[in-house]
Amino acid sequence: MGEVIALIRIMPAGVISDDELNSIQTSIQETVKEPIRLGRIEVKNVAFGLRGLDVTIAVPDSEGGLDPIVDELAKIEHVESVEVVDVGRI
Repeated sequence: MGEVIALIRIMPAGVISDDELNSIQTSIQETVKEPIRLGRIEVKNVAFGLRGLDVTIAVPDSEGGLDPIVDELAKIEHVESVEVVDVGRI
């Protein structure tokens, strides 16, 4: 079996402080558990102080796709939206 690599964009609910952004990053690290592997978390400036997070994850094919992890990430406090931006297989 292979793995699905996904780039997920997480957008907070409006302009947030650095502490709140760090809190979201910590929550992402706690939410992504084995067998899903967390790649990198990158802060992206969107516009006018609004920042989002680009998260790279690897999900085994046997785990049933990306929907379960996307749903879990959407439950994080201060998160407004979670969008799968890119998907590939290795």
